[in-house]
Amino acid sequence: MSASAGHKMLYAITLLAFLALALYFPYWWFGVVPFGVDDRVSQSEIEQLLAGKNLPDYYAEPLPEISDEEYAAQKAAFMWCRFCHTLKHGEENKVGPNLYRIFGNPAAVVAGFPYSGSFIEARENGLVWTPENMAALIAAPHKLVPGNRMRYPPMLFYEDNPERQQRMLQFVLRETR
Repeated sequence: MSASAGHKMLYAITLLAFLALALYFPYWWFGVVPFGVDDRVSQSEIEQLLAGKNLPDYYAEPLPEISDEEYAAQKAAFMWCRFCHTLKHGEENKVGPNLYRIFGNPAAVVAGFPYSGSFIEARENGLVWTPENMAALIAAPHKLVPGNRMRYPPMLFYEDNPERQQRMLQFVLRETR
């Protein structure tokens, strides 16, 4: 028994629809792109981007002591972020860039990460990662950098609030030393 031409066409269209969904879903849900421009920024370019900005060394001063419970709460607040970002020196970029020593650096300068045009434009417009700018990104990523690919807050089953956002920020500051 063979399928009619109409059924074969329906099978082909269904197969193409599933293929299109399989290709588009990772971008739509996670912001993953299979290609991108690796816009490497040299140390001298970073210094030019920071020229005239009198920024403190965010990693020079010790952090206040916190309880084990508060540390666990900060780590839990960062849970969703760890799917896309790494924090330690030498760790690979994931869907998002490694955040090691991010504070005090211009946006979109992590080597080997294919930034969106929106983040590159933000870098060229002078965006530097201060705790205040990072807090603004955590609170509303598409407001601080319109058109970026960051998928935060997650689309489903996630309750966001200022306390959680502050704990995320404190965890990044603590763990990226």
